[in-house]
Amino acid sequence: MGMPHREPDARRWFHFHEDWTLPVDPARVLDRLVDLGAYPTWWRQLRTVEQLTTDRARVRARSLLPVPLDLVLTRELEDRAAGRLRVGIEGDLQGYVEVQVTRAPDGCRVVWEQRVLLTRPGLRHLATLPPARWALRANHAAMMRSARTGLGRPPTH
Repeated sequence: MGMPHREPDARRWFHFHEDWTLPVDPARVLDRLVDLGAYPTWWRQLRTVEQLTTDRARVRARSLLPVPLDLVLTRELEDRAAGRLRVGIEGDLQGYVEVQVTRAPDGCRVVWEQRVLLTRPGLRHLATLPPARWALRANHAAMMRSARTGLGRPPTH
């Protein structure tokens, strides 16, 4: 008798969901999300951005944990009429983030869906350990609080 079938990397996958209401016009939020090169101006955990093409950028991210992530973000879908943006993620993480921005009373509603696999060997191992998994989730939560703050801030110009 064999072992039951299990997805070998199931414990290394993370799924995140955010649902925010922001006091900002939806078009401004989409403008910020689409401009990969400007992420560090509103999202302090994205430390550096190197624009590779119009739709691709190499970013270095770091939140609370002293573990920087090197990522390549690729815009896969941009549908302004529907308020949708999907960005592929490669590098230390592999997966995607999809964002839906819609009008709401006094601003907009922003819904994030993110599914990523840790690809860096040390992080892959940590993701299988419950205390480390909790720390990685807390690190991500801090990063997303910063994104929410940055996106909710009115433009400075």
